[in-house]
Amino acid sequence: MAVKVDYLAQDSDALLVAVNNQRSAMDARGFSDEVYTGFIDAKENLRVKEIAQQTAVKTAQDKTALQDFYIGEITRTIKVIRNAVRSAYEDDAQKISLFRVNDPIPKAVKGLRPMCEYLVGVASVNSAVLLKNGLGATDISDLGTFLTNLIAADASQENYKKQQVAATKVRDNAAEVLKKLTFKIRNFAAACFSKNPEILVEFNPITRGRGGKGKGGDETPPPPDTPTPPPAQ
Repeated sequence: MAVKVDYLAQDSDALLVAVNNQRSAMDARGFSDEVYTGFIDAKENLRVKEIAQQTAVKTAQDKTALQDFYIGEITRTIKVIRNAVRSAYEDDAQKISLFRVNDPIPKAVKGLRPMCEYLVGVASVNSAVLLKNGLGATDISDLGTFLTNLIAADASQENYKKQQVAATKVRDNAAEVLKKLTFKIRNFAAACFSKNPEILVEFNPITRGRGGKGKGGDETPPPPDTPTPPPAQ
């Protein structure tokens, strides 16, 4: 869970306890069921949206790992083909150049795709010679298969990266709704219990860093007598 979201979730849990403890007195001052249920719903909505966002992050990471796997297999297979070319055409500079043996192997899909497509074609034409110089029977076809799988993995990864961005926006929107409600409730408490500081302290924001998240020591001050709205983001 993101640090800010984690703090907000913990802080709203503590605030709900305070509200439940003082509900009768708050109701007597006009605290509505609408605000109360809205607060609970907002807490649950943030929890659900946070899970969805984390799932999207994990899926995107898995897709990236799969993409990296195929990039690794392609790189390995290109090197196998190049070694076979060097063995078969050791003194043939034209053949060495034809197979682009000395070209750097791209690390990104954009560069790997044309190189693989070209190399599969050239290697297929010269397969009889290469198979007598260390090339495996399936190395050429494997290169084509790895490329196909890489293209699919890359497309899937790009899609899930977009889903991750969307899930993060939805999660952040849910966090903003909950943040506004915690602010509203603390304003209400500041008015309701202005003559009861021993009660009002229950509504103070929790200490940041609580529960081992982040660094401790930066305690959040209690709400002022006349709270001011949070800065626009």
